[in-house]
Amino acid sequence: MRALGLDFERRTVREIDLAEPRRPGAGEVLLRIHEVGVCATDRELTHFRFGIPPEGESVLALGHEALAEIVEVGSGVEELSVGDWVVPSIRRPCSPACVSCREGRCDLCRTDGYTERGITRAHGYFTGFVTDPADALIRVPTTLLDFAVLAEPLSVVEKAIETALRAHPGEARSACVIGAGPVGLLTALAVQLRAIDVTVVSLEPEEHPRVSMLRQAGISYVRNTTPPPADLVFEASGAESAAIAAMDWLSPCGVMVLIGAPEVSVPVPCVRMVIHNLTVTGVVNASRMHFELALEDLARIRPNLLEKMILRRGFGDWRESLASAPPVPKVVHRITSP
Repeated sequence: MRALGLDFERRTVREIDLAEPRRPGAGEVLLRIHEVGVCATDRELTHFRFGIPPEGESVLALGHEALAEIVEVGSGVEELSVGDWVVPSIRRPCSPACVSCREGRCDLCRTDGYTERGITRAHGYFTGFVTDPADALIRVPTTLLDFAVLAEPLSVVEKAIETALRAHPGEARSACVIGAGPVGLLTALAVQLRAIDVTVVSLEPEEHPRVSMLRQAGISYVRNTTPPPADLVFEASGAESAAIAAMDWLSPCGVMVLIGAPEVSVPVPCVRMVIHNLTVTGVVNASRMHFELALEDLARIRPNLLEKMILRRGFGDWRESLASAPPVPKVVHRITSP
């Protein structure tokens, strides 16, 4: 079965041959993969700075943002049926399961023993068929099939917003999003749905398609300048300079959430954090609740904006997608036809 993967022995990215998935056992389903999204994590994986193949193997199939159709159901599966469309969660429990994983919060795993499809110790979805546990899947309404592949990145955004609002001691009225990549744009759109005034800060020129999309959504954009102070700041660029500067953009009692992670340490203004009651936190991955929130928000965001988010390509066009990010925020590869 054809797949796109990392070859850890040759240190190359190539099309690999995976064994056909086994038939689903108890509590499992067989998925036909329809679409897979490519993001910055996938591009970073191709540099072999992180990523772990399954135990005993030297290759790792990529792909952690997926939309799939159920084609076979194992015994004991009651909430999903053949023909249902689903998006899979990415992180699976550590073993033996820690307290977070036992409670269904693998995104808050207390150990490093978890697996992540397409990233850590488990093959991803850039292939034709996959067998998965039914409880790792979230059903997608057919009305959202055109955009459901965005559910995984938006689920991380939902977790970031939920974390920020929980940490803020009052009613957050303003937000700043750093970065106009896929996660930054989704963050801005999701924050806007909560009736919070949001500004995006990034480096794209005013005529860039991503900036035009923000303008069309009624979201403020500033280029490489200081935005107004904000109750909530979401760092979604992964840039060291942005993470440092963002601390100065917080209002008193403000909360900054790191979604993008710069590879170097940044200084923390301890005195200002104490005096102004500031909070800085980070998020990774997402829970089932956040995937469900993502699908709810996708139904609320204007379809014409979501259409501008996606550039669709075929399976074989992966080299271009992994080489660089296009002007259109999200590259999505069709694996099989509906």
